[in-house]
Amino acid sequence: MPTSAVPLLRIERGEVEEGIQRGHLAAVDAQGTLVTSQGDPSRLTYFRSCAKPFQAIAALRTGIVERFGLTAEHVAIMCASHSGEPRHVAVVRDLLAHAEIDESSLQCGTHWPYDEAAASVVRREMTEPLAVFNNCSGKHSGMLAAARVLEAALASYLEPSHPVQQRIRQVVEEFTGCAAADVIYGIDGCSAPNAAVPLSAMARSFAQLVTSDDDAARTAVEAMTTHPFLIGGTKRFDTALMEVTNGRLLAKGGAAGAHCTADRRSGRGLALKLEDVDGTWVSVAVMAALAGLGWLTPAEQQALDRFAHPTLRNHKGLEVGRVTAV
Repeated sequence: MPTSAVPLLRIERGEVEEGIQRGHLAAVDAQGTLVTSQGDPSRLTYFRSCAKPFQAIAALRTGIVERFGLTAEHVAIMCASHSGEPRHVAVVRDLLAHAEIDESSLQCGTHWPYDEAAASVVRREMTEPLAVFNNCSGKHSGMLAAARVLEAALASYLEPSHPVQQRIRQVVEEFTGCAAADVIYGIDGCSAPNAAVPLSAMARSFAQLVTSDDDAARTAVEAMTTHPFLIGGTKRFDTALMEVTNGRLLAKGGAAGAHCTADRRSGRGLALKLEDVDGTWVSVAVMAALAGLGWLTPAEQQALDRFAHPTLRNHKGLEVGRVTAV
């Protein structure tokens, strides 16, 4: 029988416990064997944006780097959930320009930049957001570039039957070790197909990602850890985690409280899922897990303490509570 979710986060306001967030986590070794877990490691979980390195690998295997002369920054933005800051938007547009694709081809939808400073600037310049501001625009640009190499239709690049999406399915099965029949697909917030697998398989995929001798996987890992700002942005957890550890840890979060981390030194993978689909405080749970696994040095933990022990503030900026790991 599956194990129920366990308490991972405690939200306190004043002296009162205001809420508990429950969830699951699974950690595997370099061979993909489960070494520790909390809750249910078999919990079926959508990758959401944790899938981006694997979606990028499928695109890279079509030869887009060689065909279009792409750089490591282009590859990093394909793996990103970026904040829409000027540098992010510039790299997305440069990727599209290299592939000779108009940004009107992006089908990821629009939203204002996550970064407040960037959003305040562009809101003064336009009344509606652009697709390039979307945190998934780099991923979609990579898919479009792959479609161009494959001489497949650009207009239908998000259809499950499209050659690009079929190649992504193969990569997901390869890195998770799951049979095709065991992978369930839904539609992500950016309208791309997204895979759901057991949480332990998500952890296995990230262990495989950082230990693989596949050229495309190595290219994606190096791009992400060499250019962590492009993966998230200012004040973003994944960016800070990779910066503080000098790329020893690879991190990629997703919506609905999903997060994956891999330790390149040991080859181990970690996947975590909060049952509350609001993943605002997922970094607190991830930091507690990383500390428990011994993946962070004391100095690194101190440098990342703001993500491990955030404070709750009201609209006046007053400190009114805290979030802690259970």
